[in-house]
Order: sequence, then structure tokens, then C-alpha cells
Amino acid sequence: MWHKVSEEEKEEIRKNSKRIMDEFGAKLEKIKIDESHFESGEGMRDEGDGWETMNEFRDTMFCNAVESDGDFIVAERGGWK
Repeated sequence: MWHKVSEEEKEEIRKNSKRIMDEFGAKLEKIKIDESHFESGEGMRDEGDGWETMNEFRDTMFCNAVESDGDFIVAERGGWK
């Protein structure tokens, strides 16, 4: 059931979220795999038609992005650390 979240509940949610993310990150650090990639020879993949995305989803993604450039979200690998 929906209810207004108190400041105490917000703080508890923040702490639990941080704990979960820290535990998840620690487990990810233990995974040892070699990174690899695939090259098609041309260096570029064929452009497709893509799929339809709800505008609300797209707008939400761009609002949450730290940086965007036109129709692209700019992200740096590992930039969240």
C-alpha cells in the first residue's frame, strides 16, 4: 500500500541501498574474466531499423543521464566509481 515516506524511512532506504550496492560491487570485483571484443573487419556494424520506444521511457532515461549530447547519452566506463 502506498504511503508518504518519512525522513527516517528515507534514511533507512539509503543505508540499505548503499549496503546492497557495496555487497554487489564487492562480489563483482571477485569475478575474474578476460574482456574480449568482436571485430567485423569493417569496424562498423550495419545500421538497423531499431525498435519503437515509449517516449516517456526515453525522456526518463535522458533526464537521469549525467550528460547527454543530442540523441546520445554520454557515459564513461567506470565513471560511477
